Amino acid sequence: MILPNLAIIGAQWGDEGKGKITDYLDETADLVVRFQGGNNAGHTITVGERVFKLHSLPSGVVRKGNLAVIGNGVVMNVDDLLEEMEQVLSAGGSLEGLRISDRAHLIFNYHKKLDGAEEKYRGSDAVGTTKKGIGPAYQDKIARIGVRAGDLLDDELLKEKVDFILPYKKDLMSMLDAEVCGCECGMLLDKMRKWREKIGGYICDTSVLINEALDNGKKVLFEGAQGAMLDIDHGTYPYVTSSATCGGGICTGAGIAPKRIEKVVGCLKAYTTRVGEGPFVTELHGKEADALQKKGGEFGVTTGRGRRCGWLDLVVAEHASRMCGFTSFAITKLDVLNDYDELPVCVAYKIDGKETKYFPASISKLERAEPVYKTMKGWKGWNDTASVVKGGYGALPKEMRTYIEFIENHMNVPADIISIGPDRADTIDRKKNWWV
Repeated sequence: MILPNLAIIGAQWGDEGKGKITDYLDETADLVVRFQGGNNAGHTITVGERVFKLHSLPSGVVRKGNLAVIGNGVVMNVDDLLEEMEQVLSAGGSLEGLRISDRAHLIFNYHKKLDGAEEKYRGSDAVGTTKKGIGPAYQDKIARIGVRAGDLLDDELLKEKVDFILPYKKDLMSMLDAEVCGCECGMLLDKMRKWREKIGGYICDTSVLINEALDNGKKVLFEGAQGAMLDIDHGTYPYVTSSATCGGGICTGAGIAPKRIEKVVGCLKAYTTRVGEGPFVTELHGKEADALQKKGGEFGVTTGRGRRCGWLDLVVAEHASRMCGFTSFAITKLDVLNDYDELPVCVAYKIDGKETKYFPASISKLERAEPVYKTMKGWKGWNDTASVVKGGYGALPKEMRTYIEFIENHMNVPADIISIGPDRADTIDRKKNWWV
């Protein structure tokens, strides 16, 4: 039996356009499931004149009629979530389909303060976090002292946890010379009771919900945050996030078995970007980097920070594909590369005089790595995106098609979605039926 499900995972360091691709594919989905990360990740979805900037809510929430699930692998800042919920309602969206896992962990103000203090403590070795409290929240999860969404529904358990955790965190903040949280146990408990009033009705066992949907032949789309190269195990450690962003994270973060995953779409930006610290072999510098950053609008949805920019790196893409099992690529932001005369594509690294096609674990090796480029011919842009989309794949410039087909042949993965603009409509779909 072919299971009607899809997963969308970033093939680089995040910011590949997963929000748009999720929004495009979830038109016929019954459930959209966010399975990891927190409000350190941002998705921008453009629907006509409406622009949604989401951090915690699954991208599928902007479509009426399907369920949007925050899975157990997510860490959640409730105050920020409530702001996003209001944004969606104000823009004419619906929250009827929102569901929140009772096992999803919560982010508190003390997590954010500790995040900033830990970064400061690292000094020159700072990871470059968003200081949203994501890492400290996951630390609490692993240390078995976290507070979960389901705890909001149990007042006695909630009080027990708050009485333990808040004094402990204040001692820790003092040790790290952080700004000590002024909140007292009673104040925090009152705040969490207000959270319960606002989101308690959305909290349930989402693993049961998802598995029953699959059993009943419903179409389920799993939405990853960030990208494979930020995976806690397989990314550029320690310059990574605190969750499992690769394919395996779907199972643990949504509560499904591996056999449930059938198709995995790798969202691949036509060039490469990353935010924060860490090695970046194809990174551009100076005017060339500034021009690509400006042309691509490469500024973080969450932080507003300018993204570091570079040429497409297929060593990175191959590593991500191996970790995630991509069955298709969605290649995004190809239009940003319009009007370049030449486009280098990295196909290997040279490290200490030796060439390799495999992404090394060693940060020191990555810092010494030199890109081995295949130079592709660029293409000219167009005036009417709608006409190009209407004409289909064959209407794209010949050189752009050569660029796409080089990626396909090198990766042995088809590019089934071609995105040539930010809007939902600026998309060429070469597969058509994604659910069979």
